[in-house]
Amino acid sequence: MVHRKVWLALGIMLGAVLPGPVLSSALAQSPQPSQQAVVLALQESRPTDALHMADELLKATPNSPRLLMLRAIALDRSGKSVQALAAYRRVLRTEPNYIPALESAAQLAYKSQSPDAASLLHRILTLQPSNPTAHAMLAVIEYRQQQYDAAATDFAAAGNLLDTQPSSLMAYAISLARLDRPADAATKFQQLLRIKPEATIVSYDLALEQWCMSASDEALATLQPLLQAQPADARAQRLAAAIHESRNETPQAVEMLRTAIQASPDDEANYLDFATLAFTHGSYSVGVDMIDIGLKRRPNSAALYTARGVLFAQNGDFEKAMDDFEKAHKLDPAYSMAASAEGIALSQRHDHKAALEDFRREVREHPKDALGYYLLAEALSWAPADENASNTEKDTSEAIAMASKATQLDPHLVQAWDLLATQLLQAGDAARAASACRTALAIDPKDQQALYTLILAARKTAPKDELRQLVQKLAEVRKQAELDNSQTKRYGRLVEAQ
Repeated sequence: MVHRKVWLALGIMLGAVLPGPVLSSALAQSPQPSQQAVVLALQESRPTDALHMADELLKATPNSPRLLMLRAIALDRSGKSVQALAAYRRVLRTEPNYIPALESAAQLAYKSQSPDAASLLHRILTLQPSNPTAHAMLAVIEYRQQQYDAAATDFAAAGNLLDTQPSSLMAYAISLARLDRPADAATKFQQLLRIKPEATIVSYDLALEQWCMSASDEALATLQPLLQAQPADARAQRLAAAIHESRNETPQAVEMLRTAIQASPDDEANYLDFATLAFTHGSYSVGVDMIDIGLKRRPNSAALYTARGVLFAQNGDFEKAMDDFEKAHKLDPAYSMAASAEGIALSQRHDHKAALEDFRREVREHPKDALGYYLLAEALSWAPADENASNTEKDTSEAIAMASKATQLDPHLVQAWDLLATQLLQAGDAARAASACRTALAIDPKDQQALYTLILAARKTAPKDELRQLVQKLAEVRKQAELDNSQTKRYGRLVEAQ
């Protein structure tokens, strides 16, 4: 058990020096005198000497598992992680089920975030299904890959080993929250707060989960230290505002949002939440005034222009609404009002080329899968900041082709019609964009993205009365969506520690 706890501490906290028990396990049987000299060198912190002696001895017995293990340990203690991992793998080719080598290799692979780490940990668990250390490390990998169900299962199997590992406990709590298990998540966040009472991120997440459990009194109590902090914590103020609003305490919600704006005047989320509150209660002019203040701070925010456009529409200022929608489109042609085109590709923005390669492979392997073509089109619809204009134009053309293919394979895939319409509008083909929007609306009359794009596409060709009706319908659909959405979906955002 001691060895397991040491290994966990090294693995989860990414330590580099192997513990003594690994060295002892490497020589479970009495070593030869020559091997004992290697062990002595390692014990005396002379890894270079140990490595030299091990290499000499291996010339006579090149496949000795113990000598190979000692050599790997010497490399590891010399700070040569890449060579050490290769050396441990060499041990495993000789002794595939040698637990000390598996553990040491898994630790190094985990530290370097090697793709092999998970497979090594699975091999350990095949031999030792109750190994809590392997479960804990595998759970962290699964969490990073957003495999929250598997991560929660492995974290649970790790048992008490997480008690001294705050980062792993945080990942466990967030995994439970992602699985819509707020009571279990709250328990883990509370446990984490006992370890790190100063962690404001944990307090925020705990309050959010308590609110999800309909325990609004407890949630507000958890937030109190954050609400009283100086300077004010804008994120906590926004969450408190949402909780107050859910309790029909609108004046308190308004005050919290004003405090959030004062604390963080450049954060567009503060203005958007205030606009939502104004929209919900029919205070459209008040919402417009606040968005005006936000636009002075964030003049290139497509989201703020869109929010103000909706408020203008509800106030009857249709021309101003359409001007704002068009301004938002010019600032960000790919901006999605309803966030309808947010799929797997968005999680891979850090590597545009890798995302495209993955999705192209999927459509090659599954040529009749409409979703695959949609995801490829989505990945093509955005480009890195350094992408030149010719490449962007090429990607837009291909995105249109892929989205069109998706609609052919599945005519009812409304997200594909939305994306197709957006890309066509960006390419200047307003007529086809409008047609795609109307098809999407025939499938889903409440499709905000289709209504938004249709307004932009038809502005120069449709009669004013028709445009007024479209803008009014968009505002009505948006208002109903706000009423239908749970407060937690609209405001609640888990904060994940890096």
